[in-house]
Amino acid sequence: MLGNKMYPYFDEYLRLIAAEGRIEIEDVRAIRTLLSEEIAVTRDVIEKLIDLDRHAEGPREWCELLSDTIAHFAGWIEGSRGKVSAETSAWMIAAFRGPSGVPVASAARVIEAVIDQAEEVSAILTLFALSLSCGSSPEARPSAAA
Repeated sequence: MLGNKMYPYFDEYLRLIAAEGRIEIEDVRAIRTLLSEEIAVTRDVIEKLIDLDRHAEGPREWCELLSDTIAHFAGWIEGSRGKVSAETSAWMIAAFRGPSGVPVASAARVIEAVIDQAEEVSAILTLFALSLSCGSSPEARPSAAA
């Protein structure tokens, strides 16, 4: 479906995946290719990927792609030599919470990857990670029927 020069259609592609509610392995491969060959990873792109994660379920490879992309961006593109600033941390937290204030399901795993890959992180990111792990039990999560 993708092919060369998919960049102008990236937003529409993500909308189609979200509408289906499922991220297929082929989608993960296509997005990985786009991010490595055609699209510069920016805050806007990260926010779109988080929004996709909010609206669609994907395989383990999706969470790995999301984690790796955000960790690299936060520590090495946005950050200075592996340091994730308080400002970048606040932006990531807001992006994970979205309009509802409820973090996306993969937030804990992604933040864990950011902390693991960075040389230094802001305390607010660490506190956010701890709050996610405290609320990660099945009883603490809202039910799908709610």
